[in-house]
Amino acid sequence: MKTTQIILAALFSAASLHAASLPESTKIDSLLKQEWEKNKVTPNAPATDTVLVRRLYLDIAGRIPTVEESQEFVNSKATDKRAQLIDKLLNSDGYTSNMFNYWADILRLTDNTKGRTAAEAYAEYVKRCLKENKPYDQFVRDLITSEGGVWDTGAIGFYMRDDNKLDHLAYTVQVFLGTSIVCAQCHNHPFDKWSQKDYYGMAAYTYGMDTKGTALAETKGKGAAGKGGAAVKGMTKEERRKFIAAHQAERDKAEEEQKSKGITSEDLAMVKNSLKDIAKPLRYTIAKWSDNKLPTLPSDYKYPDAKAGQTIQPKTLFGHEAVAAEGQTRLNAFANWMAAPDNPRFTTVIANRMWKKTFGLGLIEPVDEMTDSTTPSNGELMEYLNQLMVEQKYSLKNFQRILYNTETYQRTANVKEVPLGETYHFAGPILRRMSAEQVWDSMVTLAKGNVDGETSEENEQLHTYLGDMKLLVDTMQDKGIMGLAEIAKRSNDGTDKTAVLAKMDDLRKQSLAAQNAGDKEKGKQLAAQAEKLRRQGANDLVTAMIGDDRAREMRQNYGGKKGGKNKGAEVDKEALMALSKEERKLAIKMGTTLSLNHRASEISSPAKPGHFLRTFGQSDRELISNSNDEASVPQALALLNGPASEVLNNPLSKLHQALNAAPTTDEKLEALYLAFFSRKPTECEKAVIAQVVAERGDKAVADVTHALLTGSQFLFIQ
Repeated sequence: MKTTQIILAALFSAASLHAASLPESTKIDSLLKQEWEKNKVTPNAPATDTVLVRRLYLDIAGRIPTVEESQEFVNSKATDKRAQLIDKLLNSDGYTSNMFNYWADILRLTDNTKGRTAAEAYAEYVKRCLKENKPYDQFVRDLITSEGGVWDTGAIGFYMRDDNKLDHLAYTVQVFLGTSIVCAQCHNHPFDKWSQKDYYGMAAYTYGMDTKGTALAETKGKGAAGKGGAAVKGMTKEERRKFIAAHQAERDKAEEEQKSKGITSEDLAMVKNSLKDIAKPLRYTIAKWSDNKLPTLPSDYKYPDAKAGQTIQPKTLFGHEAVAAEGQTRLNAFANWMAAPDNPRFTTVIANRMWKKTFGLGLIEPVDEMTDSTTPSNGELMEYLNQLMVEQKYSLKNFQRILYNTETYQRTANVKEVPLGETYHFAGPILRRMSAEQVWDSMVTLAKGNVDGETSEENEQLHTYLGDMKLLVDTMQDKGIMGLAEIAKRSNDGTDKTAVLAKMDDLRKQSLAAQNAGDKEKGKQLAAQAEKLRRQGANDLVTAMIGDDRAREMRQNYGGKKGGKNKGAEVDKEALMALSKEERKLAIKMGTTLSLNHRASEISSPAKPGHFLRTFGQSDRELISNSNDEASVPQALALLNGPASEVLNNPLSKLHQALNAAPTTDEKLEALYLAFFSRKPTECEKAVIAQVVAERGDKAVADVTHALLTGSQFLFIQ
């Protein structure tokens, strides 16, 4: 035992030369030291600067460092250079990009939804929260209580992600409370205590969120006339009589207004037709909360604790009840309960997630399947991490800073796989394979250098489009049907509306007749002509409301297409002209733009099937944390024949230029090692390389490059 303590003391002394003296980091190391002594574990040796610089860049910024970045760190004489680098990376745009990839996998962020505009705004909202270091508890509360138009907040994308409110509740609980309750949606949970009724009680908190409404719902007017027949349900006979009288009075008033303004029934018909088209880009852009909607048990409910069709009141699964204070909705109460420090699972889940992200394995595994019987591998440490998360006011950046500054994180990685069911005592971080996004972003770094700064720009095209949408919606809601008809009448004076309506109706009839006669092609053409007439009316109305320039821009931007920095990369003319004549010819032959231009966080989310990212296991975003890091033959082929070919062969590539600038074979190979591993080759590696050079001559550099690129040293975070 004494010998073990001496070894531990010596290793701690060596590591302390590099690690920062943050008291919280020291406390974590102390708690781990107790576990090592208790279990006779020898901690791993301290990591060298060359190992740590690459690890920090990959873990924090999500990419390998450039040669200049790694050498600046390695050559620095500052005693606190590791702490300085951690701070630098945590405050970089690379951190935002890397953390976005992490949360996109957990929150299942995807462009492939019905509300494409809402999805894009949601992704940008998440990036902004990460960049601003919004406290995690506030971030969760904001997501849960988000409502309004997408032009008000991208946070409504949280609810837009799933059509089914019951499914969405299961995802919410699993992500933020680390508890899988999805089985209880259809029947009592077979492996936990949750009943189907419990599930519906939890779902009652968020059930009142409507994501299928449209901004046009407010255009019909206010008061009784705009409420519809649903408002009559549940009224007494006297209330119904008064409601009908008020309804009739409003209709009479509307007819009088219509007559006084000279608006015909054809004018109104044209506007109503136009609004059908205007509504299309406005679908799935509004989230509206109602405190009155509650779920009912399904018709096949079979348990004795309730009846099929019974309305279920909100009830939390554990902890105290979420009771709405005066002036609060039950949604506010649920959000406050969810993100409260005294919630028995909220803090534990996020602290454990951050620990796993840093060290490769959670103190609780799996991270999102907690039960009442779940115990962490190190209870005292888990308790301290919970305390620390609260003390840091749920700042994930501050929390990670503490973890990265521990001596434990700055030790060499554990290269042995932890057997299932065996406790790991964290003698060092776990050796991990890069995620798909880290591989891609590292390839971008090899090709383009540091492009992190490009991730911070907002999508101007999206914001212009959202501004136009807001102006359009505000105008429609302010004017109402009658006001819109008046606008349309002023802008279309001289148009024979009766003739236009008759023409549209005639084309539809001809289309139907042609299809019934078996001429489908003619039927489609006639239907398209009818739709063109209707769309023209919609275009004219939009132009009348927001002006010709903005209307034209809005039509061009509609469809949720990525804009600004997400468009195809432009030719770097300066870089092209800096090349020699022969290199310029080769660059033009290969293509004057590289596909490796943007970080993974800046392209389609997720990438399309068959893309480099998907080949390397990027999540399809259908399930929580659905990525994988398993090796495959297609990955090796992608490295050799895909983007890697650009990195290695295109004269515009930074790596290609570095190799070209190195005068000797030895210097070229040294440049490769510095680019891939942030270090020079070892003596043993030099001996192997020398043999390759002797055998392969001029082809040796290409051979070594391919071997390094596809080897485990490059693809793993050591």
